[in-house]
Amino acid sequence: MNTVVYKAVRGSVSALGCVLGAAIIVVAVPVPHAAEPATVSYAGDVGALARLAPYPAVAPVGLPASWQPVSSGLTVGGANGPGTVTWQLGFMTPGGALAALEESNASAAAFIRRMTNDGNPNTALSPADVDGQAWQLSSTPSRDQRSMYRTSPAGFTLVVTGNATWAQLRELAAALHPVAR
Repeated sequence: MNTVVYKAVRGSVSALGCVLGAAIIVVAVPVPHAAEPATVSYAGDVGALARLAPYPAVAPVGLPASWQPVSSGLTVGGANGPGTVTWQLGFMTPGGALAALEESNASAAAFIRRMTNDGNPNTALSPADVDGQAWQLSSTPSRDQRSMYRTSPAGFTLVVTGNATWAQLRELAAALHPVAR
């Protein structure tokens, strides 16, 4: 009988040792995380935007490959009200900052206020001239957010915003071109 008990105890201790060893490995070895956000394709949203937008939609063309698209979302109606079409496209810049295009035919003042996080008009800087278009500038220092925005006579508003540099926001704004319908 002693041999049976001895083998049972030895087996239990061995099993307990294996479980504890596995637990130590699970706790001690960190889970790998993605170094960067995943790149998304926004081609589907651009196609839908071209079909649905009641305004001449724009999208970036010719940005360097180092500008990584990380988010895209198209909303019809929603928070901006019935009959509105809103597109958000976010990029990670080469230095790891974020820059986003927000465009909509929603009420311009409310849309700008929301997209700029109640940004303060930046009177220290003149409006930015990008390809002959005047863009107003605002900043929200508490969020390290800079924004450029303009409302088109065609009834839509563009906001380029993020923690990217002013030069990077201008680069994104300069890449905007009409989407073929």
